[in-house]
Amino acid sequence: MSNPLVPKLTTGMKSAWAVGELPVAVYVVLTIGFLTFYATTALGIEPWLAGLILLIPRLWDAFTDPLMGAISDRTNSRMGRRRPYLLVGTFLLSASVTAMFFVPAEASQTVKAAYLLITYMIASTAITIYDVPYSSMAAEMSSDYNERTSLTGYKMIGARVGTLMILFGVPAMFGLRKTLAEDFQLIGLVFGALILVSGLIGFRFTRHAPRIETTPAPFKLTAELKAVLSNKPFRILWLVFLFQNLAIGIAATMTPFMLRDALQVGGMLKWAMATPAAMAMLATPLWVMVGRKIGKRPAYIIALSIAPLYYLPMLFVPSGEIALIMSLLILIGLGDAANQLFPNAMVPDTVEVDQLRTGERREGAIFGAWAFCRKFGMTAGAFIASLLLSAIGFAKGPNVQQTDEVLQGLRQIYVIIPAGLWICALITLLGYKLTESQFKEIKASIGTSDASKA
Repeated sequence: MSNPLVPKLTTGMKSAWAVGELPVAVYVVLTIGFLTFYATTALGIEPWLAGLILLIPRLWDAFTDPLMGAISDRTNSRMGRRRPYLLVGTFLLSASVTAMFFVPAEASQTVKAAYLLITYMIASTAITIYDVPYSSMAAEMSSDYNERTSLTGYKMIGARVGTLMILFGVPAMFGLRKTLAEDFQLIGLVFGALILVSGLIGFRFTRHAPRIETTPAPFKLTAELKAVLSNKPFRILWLVFLFQNLAIGIAATMTPFMLRDALQVGGMLKWAMATPAAMAMLATPLWVMVGRKIGKRPAYIIALSIAPLYYLPMLFVPSGEIALIMSLLILIGLGDAANQLFPNAMVPDTVEVDQLRTGERREGAIFGAWAFCRKFGMTAGAFIASLLLSAIGFAKGPNVQQTDEVLQGLRQIYVIIPAGLWICALITLLGYKLTESQFKEIKASIGTSDASKA
């Protein structure tokens, strides 16, 4: 059944859709935040090789993410264009994420690396099948400029719940079994199950979500790429998001090393890991109100401007000063809430920009390129972090005491490069000019064009 776009969505509908973000958040945070740590510390794989394992699937994503978007744009089923892929992606993602953490612990480094690469490649394909159609639904569920901010706010709260589960739950499972590798097997089972349950809930309860059924032009790769690349607001926003995710990828990869080794939070690790996500979840509704009051772009500019300031004190805070460290982590979470909310609320508006110019709706293609940006940015950031870990002489393996030079290096990697990338994101965002009034004019022009064709 096809429903027209509506200006308002019920709280229940927004919440149901937001639950579908849990598998995405679990996958992203688990892999970016802990896969390098798992590979180096639990499996004894060299840091540079662990980083390469994370990076290779992103080259595959450069092809599969936009392709998945184009496929979902052209799917015709009784469940709509997007939802069949939520079902398939849920099962494949759950199984592959679990398998990633059952690397044979006694195998050679080559076998371990190959196993991890293959299972991570499958998981990467699974998240593409699931996430690209899922995220594309945002542009179909409402065409209202501010309602999309609200809808994205619900999605970001779902993301924060998933993030919180990982950042608190994973460290809490350390030490429950005989070895760290066995701890990660338990982690794979628990969060693989969470992906399965939450993905099925998201699939089931979005069956009545508003959607658009179109008859798109036959697929031509060059036409799809040209349309996306010619969309100036999207192109600028994509580059901003790339800089941002490079920064997040570096910081997220360094977080367990930073907290455990450099800041020495000890038994507070799980609380310290979870604090920014908890703060971000609480702050998201506040940032939604700010966005409604002053607009998405100005609010995003403010958030990017203050992002580096939250990280800089981490260069100097004394190790073991738990209260001060937790205060800084709260500030990081406050800023991160905005920097996740606003770009994800702005990207659906670029769908209409493309529609006015080409006459086609390419939600899937646009969100496919967007998904690739996030995954590539975060993973490239993680790869950079892994190379820098090797460069500073980080010693792999469990229960290894790092030198003072390495500990200082951990701080520098966590702070300095991400700060520079946040500044690059801010400068780039200044070129984004799509305002609410311009968006309304675009919608009106589309409506006039559609009426003339009728």
